[in-house]
Formats: sequence, C-alpha cells, structure tokens
Amino acid sequence: MTELRTPKAPLATNALAALIQPSATMAVTARAKQLKAEGKAVLGFSAGEPDFRPPEPVVRAVQEYISAKAVKYAPVSGLPELRDAAAADLEKFHGRSFQRNEIMVSCGAKHCLANLMLVTLSPGDEVVISAPYWVSYPAQVELGGGTPVIVNASKEHGLRVQPEALERVLSPRTKYVLLNSPSNPTGVGYTAEQIRALGEVVVRKAPQAWFLCDDIYRHLTYDGFEQASAYRVLSDLTEQFVFADGVSKSHAMTGFRIGFLAAPKEVIAAAGRIQGQMTSGATTTSQIAAIAALTDPACAAAMDEMRAAFARRRALMLEGLGAIPGVSVPKPDGAFYVFADVSQHVGEGTQFVDDLALAKWLLDEKLVATVPGTAFGAPGNLRISYATDDASLREGVSRLHEAFASFPTARG
Repeated sequence: MTELRTPKAPLATNALAALIQPSATMAVTARAKQLKAEGKAVLGFSAGEPDFRPPEPVVRAVQEYISAKAVKYAPVSGLPELRDAAAADLEKFHGRSFQRNEIMVSCGAKHCLANLMLVTLSPGDEVVISAPYWVSYPAQVELGGGTPVIVNASKEHGLRVQPEALERVLSPRTKYVLLNSPSNPTGVGYTAEQIRALGEVVVRKAPQAWFLCDDIYRHLTYDGFEQASAYRVLSDLTEQFVFADGVSKSHAMTGFRIGFLAAPKEVIAAAGRIQGQMTSGATTTSQIAAIAALTDPACAAAMDEMRAAFARRRALMLEGLGAIPGVSVPKPDGAFYVFADVSQHVGEGTQFVDDLALAKWLLDEKLVATVPGTAFGAPGNLRISYATDDASLREGVSRLHEAFASFPTARG
C-alpha cells in the first residue's frame, strides 16, 4: 500500500512581514547581552529604560495582591480602577477631564500607539513625524496602512522642528501630527511657545489633523525645563488631541508593560476590539502595580530621587562627551539620552562608512553599546543613554574618549 505523504511546502511570510523591520535599539541591546553572556565587560548605553527599582509602594502592592488573591484575566481595556487613576493623572497635567470610556490600558505606550494606528489609519492617510524620531513610529504607521511623512529637525534649531518646515509637509491627507516631548532619542523638549507656533501652522494648513502627543517622558525633565501640555497650549484652537502615556519611564516600570491611550470613546472602543483579539487585557498584576504608582503619594519621593540621579548623570555625560574632539552634543531637556553628533568621524575620509559601522565597532572593540542615529532617521549621530550607574557611566565615557582619540583627525 502506497503511503500518502505530501511534499514539504515552504511556509512563506507575507508583504507585511517584509515591510516591518526589527527595532534597532532592541537589536543592539540583544547583541550587548550576547557579549555579556560570553563574559565580556559590556557597558550598555543603548537601552531606553531606567536602571532603578520601582517605588516601594508599587512592589508592595503586587506582593500583597498575589498573596491574597488568585490572579485572573483583567478586562480587555483595563481594570476600572486603573482607567480612573490614569484619567485623574492625565487631568492634572492637561487640565481637562477624561471619562473612563476615553481611556484604555495596553501593554506599554508602544502597544497603545500600535492599536491607535491599526484602528484609525486608512490607505492614503499621512502621519507627520519629526526626525530624529523614535524607531517604532514609522513602522507603526506602516503597520496601520498609513504613510509616515518625515520632517527634519536641524541641528541649527536645536533638533526641534520649525513651523515653516512643518508647514511644507502638511496636506489634506495629514491624519496626525506627532509630538514627542521630551523626545526619544534626543531628550529635546518643546516649550509652550514652540508648541503654540507649531499648532497654529497645523490648524491653519491642515485643520482636519489631530495632534498625537507621546508624553511618556514628561516627568523626566531637568534644569527647570517646564513640560507643557499641548492641550493647555492649543485647546482654544482645536479639540483634536490623542495622548499616549504610562508609568514605564516615570516610575522605572518598563518590565511591567503598562501604557495608557486617551482618545475619543469611539476610538477606544475600536482599540479595545483589536486588543481583545490580539493580547486581551494587560497583565493583571502589572495593572495593580500601576494603580499604586498613580495613587500612592509615597511614590513621589522615589520619582524625585530618580530624577535627581538622572540630572547628575546627564551633567557627567555632557561634560565627558563635550571634551571629545569632533563630537558635539545638544543639551537635552529631559528623558535620559544624549544625541551625539559624530558626523565628523564617519563617511568619506574616515575609517567608518557610516554611524552604523561606528556603533558596531564601539560595541565589538570597546564594549560600549550605543545606537546609531540612522535608526532614528538621523545619520551621523549616536544615541547614548545615561540610564546606568555613575561608575559605569564614567568608565563608558573614558572608553569613548580612548576610542575617538585613536581615530584620525576628525573631518572639518
């Protein structure tokens, strides 16, 4: 009897799989971890996460919950208590009320943004993104079927997009203008006056557009920089705002994966349907932790301590990198990154064809993990995180000094 057996057929991936590229920051972090596993003394300046423990009330809330209850599924759009706590926290910052049905909890602000793009973008819709940009923004827009439109923020203007540059890329197809302040990867923030100037251009040139505000770093600012709410600044001109926020950066809770999306209730309902078919609700214990983060007053002291440490490290990093010939570093207003211009050390006449080659060399030869600016739409730069301990920071800066001193004279 002949055995019936079909020949093995390849399981091919589709066009979407080919379109979306892996995160460069995650790739560098993975390579750094691999070298560490091999026993190498790698200094990681690539990851975008605080190196602190969460505030004690957060840890205690999770421990008490697990000890007292069985951990069950959470509602798809989030625990009611957390949605209410997020609404209250957002109201304090933006000066407007949010109803529970305008808030959704997801697995980090990244997940919030992806959900938003999936349920609101259609082919032909454009999302204006300023470069340097966070690596996932363009990919998420493409995932939703839209078109990312990049507007460059120049060094001459402190890596902030200017109104005239923004005006040139706005069109009747603009669905969102994305504002990330303070920014990943630059740490640059926008003042109320700068937001107003941008907002007036948008309302005049593309009145149908919505402002998409990624405020995940709003609690981490330094030197008296006043973080402005785009809603407070522009609410007399428009009511078209969507907000992404969370506790990952502000409370050192990256691994808990909790973010919030604030949007019109119809959008939240649609995002809930998408999330219900993909991940369901965010982890219940993480949501319990986030409730404590947003409601326990004792968390404020831990946040202040972390912010003070970042401010000190920022000063150390700026001083150390500022002494390297051929490297310039704009002073960041917030977050925990510096965006170092290394363009004089890459390209024609240097030993590195581009910033990707330089970053790879620094990791392999000097065991310093950075992220090339090309990943953020800004070739010729390196993103360097100072979310690490002071001793590692000093050693890392020393290695960078040694590395750059070994290169030929920088191009003028």
